[in-house]
Amino acid sequence: MVIERNAYLQKLIDAVGLHLVKIITGPRRSGKSTLLFTLFADWLRGQGVDEDHIVTMKLDRVENARYRDVEELASYFETKRVNDGKTQFFLIDEIQFCVPKENPWVKGQFITFYDVLNQLLDHENVEIYVTGSNSHLLSRDIATEFRGRGWQIRMRPLSFSEFLSTKEDKGNFYALWDEYWRYGGLPQCVLAKTTEAKIEYLRETFLVTYLRDIIERNRFRKDEATLETVTRILATSVGSRVSLSNIANTFRSVENANLSPATVKTYLSAMEDAFLVTEVGADSLKGRKFIGVKSKFYFEDLGLRNAASGFRGESQESHCMENVIYNELVARGYVIHSGRLSVNELIGGKQQFKQYEVDFVCEKDGDRVYVQSAMEIPDERKMAQEKRPLLLLKDSFRKVLVSKSLSGVSRDDRGILEVGLYDFLTDPKILG
Repeated sequence: MVIERNAYLQKLIDAVGLHLVKIITGPRRSGKSTLLFTLFADWLRGQGVDEDHIVTMKLDRVENARYRDVEELASYFETKRVNDGKTQFFLIDEIQFCVPKENPWVKGQFITFYDVLNQLLDHENVEIYVTGSNSHLLSRDIATEFRGRGWQIRMRPLSFSEFLSTKEDKGNFYALWDEYWRYGGLPQCVLAKTTEAKIEYLRETFLVTYLRDIIERNRFRKDEATLETVTRILATSVGSRVSLSNIANTFRSVENANLSPATVKTYLSAMEDAFLVTEVGADSLKGRKFIGVKSKFYFEDLGLRNAASGFRGESQESHCMENVIYNELVARGYVIHSGRLSVNELIGGKQQFKQYEVDFVCEKDGDRVYVQSAMEIPDERKMAQEKRPLLLLKDSFRKVLVSKSLSGVSRDDRGILEVGLYDFLTDPKILG
């Protein structure tokens, strides 16, 4: 079964005719190759594009190892050029496997895949689409290395709506939600038939595809066990604020060994570059400014998060729900910070300084919306507690409470939008 990724496919289609290198970035196993080599290539054929005008290269395949050399890669595509006035499509998978090569004519200078792609783009009637699974090699360098000639499409694991599209029986939301937050949205995992197969796939993918890739790419070979432990600490801290020192101290208590904050930072940067986790900083919304506020880290895929944590328990559902909401907001184009605000309140007849959290401060196109995640709201007291941070914000921006306990969409007498988790995850326009 091929899972349709219509939103991403449409972005590739819309990019046809743009004289840019189209770069699909995102985590390994999230469906980039299927998007490019199956869905997009089939669309091209449906538009009448001949087979010799669709030239492909999968650089992560052993049989194509020779083309990881930049000169070999350039030569391969140059020999495939067809000068008949029709557009050719060059499709390259996992471009980061192409290694730099020292320029024999200029000492200290290297020829990179950026040079190859820019050279190919100079030909008329050539469209170039590539995928990559390393943000350091691609996302951060698109503007500079492609000299304004690169255009990024950021792909993610299946959203809950895309996950639902694979299910024949969509009637039991709670059962479907339970599967999604436990095993995530990597397409092959979603299509696996049994729980045992899903767990085995995720464990193998986490250990072999992610950890090994991070270790080899960053030359952490002596630190494999340490990196795995740090990742497990991060996985069990989803939704909580952590600092480099926190992680180092936790490592010390778990492993009875020293780990410096600087080393922790190196590991976290490598995990972000591999699209395993994302760091979310804090925004001071009201009152005193927070200096040195700890960040939160969210996983790109909940299945990988649970594999990293050893599939630990029921108590993590609320944190995983927060992670899912974060991923959905980012997929909808929002830039996210976590919010903190401080107020002086009269408690027990005394003025006391108190801090509150707003889970997500979301910004897009000059607009802002505050989103609070609350898994269960059993009574009015809990409802008031969850809404309290939102009510302390006196600006006119929209304020939203998302809960698994709720269903439908309603607005309270203070203007807060109350949204059921199912409705939030299945309606991309629910925030306006």
